[in-house]
Amino acid sequence: MKHLTYIALFVGLCCLTIGCQEEIDLDLPPTDPELVIEGYLTQRDYYIPDSDLDCFGQTIIPLSDIKLAVALVDAFINIDSIEAETDYFPFNKVRLTTTADYFSNSAPPPVSNASVVLYEDGVAVETLEEDQDSPGTYRFTYYPIVGATYHLEIQALGSFYETKPEVYHDVPPLLSVTANYGPNFIQDSCAYYLGVQTFEKPGSGDFYRWMFYVNNKYDSRPNFIATANDDGIDGFCLFGLDVYGDELELGDTVTVFQMRSTEAYFNFVNTVRSQTAFVGGPFDGPPAPITGNLMNLTTNKAAYGFFGVGGISANAVAVPDTIPSVTCP
Repeated sequence: MKHLTYIALFVGLCCLTIGCQEEIDLDLPPTDPELVIEGYLTQRDYYIPDSDLDCFGQTIIPLSDIKLAVALVDAFINIDSIEAETDYFPFNKVRLTTTADYFSNSAPPPVSNASVVLYEDGVAVETLEEDQDSPGTYRFTYYPIVGATYHLEIQALGSFYETKPEVYHDVPPLLSVTANYGPNFIQDSCAYYLGVQTFEKPGSGDFYRWMFYVNNKYDSRPNFIATANDDGIDGFCLFGLDVYGDELELGDTVTVFQMRSTEAYFNFVNTVRSQTAFVGGPFDGPPAPITGNLMNLTTNKAAYGFFGVGGISANAVAVPDTIPSVTCP
């Protein structure tokens, strides 16, 4: 009798579950397209100390070694070389697209024939030309100046747009990138992990972002948006810092870009990460608006995306194709 009771209860629960399922079709009205910007004005503008780098008395890095590391990287890694091959991250270009309807499965429509003007300290210095092979892409040829302020003025979609001014800062160079074999965070297995060697510029209020190309392919996963500020590390030397946070595959080549950013861009990409990488769980907070720095002055409403500026450094490492003979958990 007990078995019959359990069976009846199971069947009842199944019927209840099935009976509660209902397909709901959302009929959302079409929306007017709005401009979306993605762009970054950058060059190899490094912060180089005036003398040997004193890492709090623990290590001294000779100034000559820093300059040699920078010269070697600049000779072998072009910041546009990987970008030109993959054409993914917007180094020294601006991409203009529009928003699309919520259920649209197509790529964002590009915005061609726009007027895009770069301003330096409030003075127009370049009108960007659209790349004829890449509609909606407008490329910079102007070299920025450290300490100057930059913004864009754009005429497109029958409206006038403007980005908020951003100050262009130099960036400490990536002295090297290494693949270090060791245990993971919970100490239950070993693998190769990324380590970067760099230093933080003295003076509080610095912000950084790292991006990763694995075998010449940009790692676009939202949870690999890596950022940091200098809270607690102001002026520190950073050796073996794992900014990637994931295992490296044997034989891979990893190129790391270290970018200096402003606080506004730092907050923007962190919001993008939190709204895309950490969603879907039962304890996630409600979605928050992702505020960029583009404004539609015709409608006096915010548009979407971000135009950022800042110096950049790059370095690369080839992960060994064998596992070392070491004891590991």
